[in-house]
Amino acid sequence: MARFELSDTDRSQIVSGVSCALLLERHGYGLDKKESTRNCLKYRQDDGYPIIVNHHGRGWWDTGSEEKGDVFDLMRRLEPDLGWRDTCVALGRMVGVEPEGAVFVRQRGAKEGDIVPPAARWDRRGPLTPESRIWTYLTLERALPDWVVRRAVAGGCLRDGVHAAWFCHRDAQGQVCGAELRGPETHLCLKGSVKTLFRYLPGGGPVVRRLVVCEAAIDALSFAALDGARTTDTLYTSTAGGMGPDTEDAIRAHLRAMVRETGASLVIATNNDKAGDRYAARLEGLAREAGVPCSRLVPAWGLNDFNDMLRRVVADRATRAA
Repeated sequence: MARFELSDTDRSQIVSGVSCALLLERHGYGLDKKESTRNCLKYRQDDGYPIIVNHHGRGWWDTGSEEKGDVFDLMRRLEPDLGWRDTCVALGRMVGVEPEGAVFVRQRGAKEGDIVPPAARWDRRGPLTPESRIWTYLTLERALPDWVVRRAVAGGCLRDGVHAAWFCHRDAQGQVCGAELRGPETHLCLKGSVKTLFRYLPGGGPVVRRLVVCEAAIDALSFAALDGARTTDTLYTSTAGGMGPDTEDAIRAHLRAMVRETGASLVIATNNDKAGDRYAARLEGLAREAGVPCSRLVPAWGLNDFNDMLRRVVADRATRAA
């Protein structure tokens, strides 16, 4: 029997003609309708980490690990015991079939109209002032010092969303490409966001030698408030949760620039839980790849994140002062 081989033409046809979303749907994954957009379909199964489908269905990545690839890689993950010939046959039968998730977001987009780009929505937001509800939320409920909030506002990375603080993410050209929204009853990313990094440089130094990576913008500001090793060249960042390709590219760019600087270091300040451990492992890999020394710091007292730690520190100070 002749050995089965897949031609480059047939492989290309399958990769371009079979959406990774369709494969996930046929293996019991459901679309996260609230969080999905045309360019980013988010699929979940039970309580596991979501899998993101991007590149118009041709690519995917697992937010809970470093796994990513094309539809062949996804099939090997979903059905590891399936032989190569059967894999190709199964995928070949799906060429041209549109996933239900893609149909849903397209129809929703037609009903809602085009989504206003994050940069345009950011421009409409007003400055955050001490009289606002969100300033009170950040400084009292979240215990951020006034100086931290003032410098974030002055640095152009924080604005008032009335019901939530808006923390912007910027692309390689410095344009706003997304935003984390955090308020008393709000915890989400702006619709249409491309997550890169939230960046806070309170010292205003022209060169970054020390990069701190947290999971949420409020944690990045909290770490800055607690940071006894803070320098003018420390950049505090957040990934807004899971790290996708754009986030990793942004971190790599900083590390490449830092490696030329004396005393360069990466500080990993992800949450003190299993997900934080996984993100820390990925960040350690990026640091090794770039040749930048790194260290992992976790909140004291077994707390989950650095805002928890900041609030504990502030509460303890108030108790001692009473």
